[in-house]
Amino acid sequence: MKNRRGRYSSRLNRCFAFLLGLFALFQLTAFADNHKVTEIDNAIVTSQILTQVSNVHPVVGEQVVLRFELLVNGFFNGGTQFELPSMSTARLSQASSFAINGNQTVAGITYSSQLWEIYLYPEQQGLIELPSVRFDITFMDNVSHKSKTLSLLSEAKVFYAYKPADIPNNEPYIVAEQVSIDEQWSEPKQSYQIGDVIEREITISVSNLPSMNIPRLKVAAPEGVKLIAQEAKLRDENNRGESTAIVSQIYRYIIHRGGEYVLGGENLNWWQPEVGLHQLKYPTYHIAVAGSSVNSKWLHAVSVLVLVLAGLMLIRKYKKWKLPHRVQLSQALLLKDWRGFINLLYQRGDKVSAPAQMKPHVADKQPVADELIHKYRAISSLFEYCFGPRSTEEREQIKTKPADKLSIKRLFRYVVK
Repeated sequence: MKNRRGRYSSRLNRCFAFLLGLFALFQLTAFADNHKVTEIDNAIVTSQILTQVSNVHPVVGEQVVLRFELLVNGFFNGGTQFELPSMSTARLSQASSFAINGNQTVAGITYSSQLWEIYLYPEQQGLIELPSVRFDITFMDNVSHKSKTLSLLSEAKVFYAYKPADIPNNEPYIVAEQVSIDEQWSEPKQSYQIGDVIEREITISVSNLPSMNIPRLKVAAPEGVKLIAQEAKLRDENNRGESTAIVSQIYRYIIHRGGEYVLGGENLNWWQPEVGLHQLKYPTYHIAVAGSSVNSKWLHAVSVLVLVLAGLMLIRKYKKWKLPHRVQLSQALLLKDWRGFINLLYQRGDKVSAPAQMKPHVADKQPVADELIHKYRAISSLFEYCFGPRSTEEREQIKTKPADKLSIKRLFRYVVK
């Protein structure tokens, strides 16, 4: 009985194993069929885009290379159009207006390829998000043998830019693999004079970086020397895929005072990726200028002293200067300086015509101007009024004389005039 049950169970086991084998065979066949269909489908979907990034953790100002490779199962028969996104945290620029054409084999299928390179330059520290870039392509499809127009979207990328901690006082710096500096000074002199001009040309060459990304060198001049900087000249060169940026600038030093000066000696900060900070230093230029090196404060004090002395001399000169006669008469009247007023009247009478001088003119029957006679009579009347009779009645008689047509007030004005 036991033998029969054993034989029965062994048969069941063999049947179960056979069924499992059939099931496994069926799964393998289905997997193979699905795999073939997938390959056929991949051959039918004949375009894709691959994105590569040179560095996702760059330094602020470092060049990051983005490579977008477009693949089609066929060949490109039209221009490729795309626009770079606008970003506030970084600047994008196209490496070339032409793509690098080639081909690539993927899963046994040969694709035509276009490689576009884009440069990204971080402008601030922190997270930088690059959105997708859309490429509009036109190509001839090998499967359908028809021309197709498609839009391919690249993957969005995320970067984190940082500033090197070794840069002193947040000074400007250059991020590049290679930097070289050069300068040329004008022909040196044995002795310099005030007014001489010293010319200096500085040239900075940087590899794989556009010239507009090179920060300007901060050049200063000591007190007593004026600095004039010309506009910088930018130049970009490309030789066998290696780009070089060149920035040259001319500076002029104009000597204003005598003394000894040290020009140049600036530092240039250069950050080399994967190496660190380099500090390049320009050589110094020593000059000795003949001439006065008087301190500006002393010069200012001497100028003020000269102005004060000149003012005092002018005041002394104007004290000796006499006012016009009519102005002196007016001042004497306002101050009621009668003695001075009478003296001035006599002086005025002498200038107009003295009484002794008028009689001969009349006797000789020479014409005498009425103005002279009126002036003379007016002076006599005023003198009589001021130093003549003191009673009120007598004064009134003087005012109301029929022969005297002018009042005392008008007489004063007439004489002073």
